[in-house]
Order: sequence, then C-alpha cells, then structure tokens
Amino acid sequence: MSKINLYPTDEEAKKMIVEIGRRMYIKNFVAANDGNISCKVGDEVIWTTPTGVSKGFMSEDDMVKMRLDGTIIKQGARKPSSEVKMHLRIYNERTDIGAVCHAHPPISSMALT
Repeated sequence: MSKINLYPTDEEAKKMIVEIGRRMYIKNFVAANDGNISCKVGDEVIWTTPTGVSKGFMSEDDMVKMRLDGTIIKQGARKPSSEVKMHLRIYNERTDIGAVCHAHPPISSMALT
C-alpha cells in the first residue's frame, strides 16, 4: 500500500509562494517588503520567504528551506524573515496547518483571488 503525500514538492511549494506573494502585492495587501509566506513540504520542513524582498518581485531562488526547529537547510543570498518565528510557532502548535500567509492589508474584507 503506497503512502499518500500530503505535502507539495519543493518546486510546487516555491512556485505557490511566489504566486501568492505576487497576488498579495497586486491586491495591495503588502507594501515594500511587508509580510511573509511559508509552506510545509514535510512534517518538519518548510519553505519561507526571505527578509528584505518585495513579495511582488520574488523568485523561487529567493526562498529559504528550514526545519521547524529553526535550522536553515538551504538559502540564497538572504536569510529568512525575522517573522518566520511566528510561522514556526504556528506549525509547531497546529500540526494540521500547511501554510501561513502574513500580510498588512489596509482592509481585510477582500478575497485573495
């Protein structure tokens, strides 16, 4: 009996993070380098956005791969956002959560489409 993979692949996760960041930026949910996004790719592993990068102009190569204990597995030129600690706490307290998006919208009644 084969095990069902509940998580996206590394490539799928990075593509989704870039696309969600682009949508957040287009909808004005983030300005400048605000906000951050992460996605689980295993029980103990996430991909997350780096510090100091506009969510509207990220690339897959910008992403940071981390363990839920905060250990960095792989990163490009930038470190993870300091706010990744909030993401790690969420994942550690709620094992059913698969992704976290943190934005700064001027209003919160719009749908992200």
